[in-house]
Amino acid sequence: MYRIVPLLLTCMLLSAGCLTASESPAEAEVSLIAPVDPIPIFDGQATYAGFISAETPQIQANYSMGYVAVAPGNATPPHRLIGTAELVYVLGGTAEIRCDNETVTAREGETVLLPEGVLQSIAAAGETDLYYITVSQPAYTPEIEISGDELDAVDVKTDSAPIVVADPRTGIEWDLDSGVAAFTLLNPVLMNETAIPIDYSIAYVELLPGGYLGYDGIRGSSDLLYVIEGEIEVATRDGAAVRVPAGSAAYVPPDLVKETRNAADSTTKILSFIDPAWTPEKTVLFE
Repeated sequence: MYRIVPLLLTCMLLSAGCLTASESPAEAEVSLIAPVDPIPIFDGQATYAGFISAETPQIQANYSMGYVAVAPGNATPPHRLIGTAELVYVLGGTAEIRCDNETVTAREGETVLLPEGVLQSIAAAGETDLYYITVSQPAYTPEIEISGDELDAVDVKTDSAPIVVADPRTGIEWDLDSGVAAFTLLNPVLMNETAIPIDYSIAYVELLPGGYLGYDGIRGSSDLLYVIEGEIEVATRDGAAVRVPAGSAAYVPPDLVKETRNAADSTTKILSFIDPAWTPEKTVLFE
C-alpha cells in the first residue's frame, strides 16, 4: 500500500499565459449535474446514482462517475473491473475495501484508488450507512465487470496495491485573501514518484463564507466540481451563473473562463476533477 503525501493545489494561485473570453468556445457553458434516481445494484446490496455516464451524454468525459450508498452489514460482492481503475472517495460512514489479499479501512474524507483488474469488494462497516463517490477510468460498462461464476473462468493476475490518500483536512494552507483552501489528492503528472493509473487529477477544496476562486480558465482540460457540503455559484464572464447545491456537480468544459463562489453561509466543501490532469501551465488567472 502507498500513502501519498498530498500536495497543495496551486492551480487557483498561478498564472500561465493569457486567454481572452473569445478564446473559449462560443457554445460552451457550465452544466449543472444532479444525480438521477438511485437504482439497486448487486442484488440490492447497494444503490447507485449516476453523474457522468450514459445518464449524461452531453458531457464528454474520459471517465464515469456515480454516487453509491451501502447499508450497514451489506457489501458489493467480489468482482473485477477489467482494464479500469476505480477511485473511491468516502463521503460518509466507514468502508472496508477488499483489494485482492489486502483490506483497507477508509473513513469520511479518505480516498482509495483500486488498480485495474483487482478482485475487490466494498463493505459498510459499523452501524451507519456508507456513502461514496466512485470514478472509473476508462468509463464503466457492464462488459468490463466480472463477478460470480465468471470469476473462475477469467485468469487475471495483479500485483498492484491500492493507493490510499489520507484525510485532506490535515495540513491545509489557506489563501486568506479569497478565503479558499485547496489540497491535491491525486495527480499522475505532479506525483510521478508513484505510478498513478489515471489521467485525471482530483483535489479537495474548502471555501469559507464569502470565499471565492477568481476568474480562471484551464487550457485543454475540463473541471468537474462536486459539492460535498454547502453550495457554490459558478459564473462565466458573460454573466451566466449556475447554483450548485450539495450532492450535485458543475461541469466546466475545457478553456471556459469561470469564477466559483461560496453561495452558503457556512464553509463549502467541494471536489475538483480535472481531466486531463492539471499542471501549472494550464491555468490562466484573470483580474
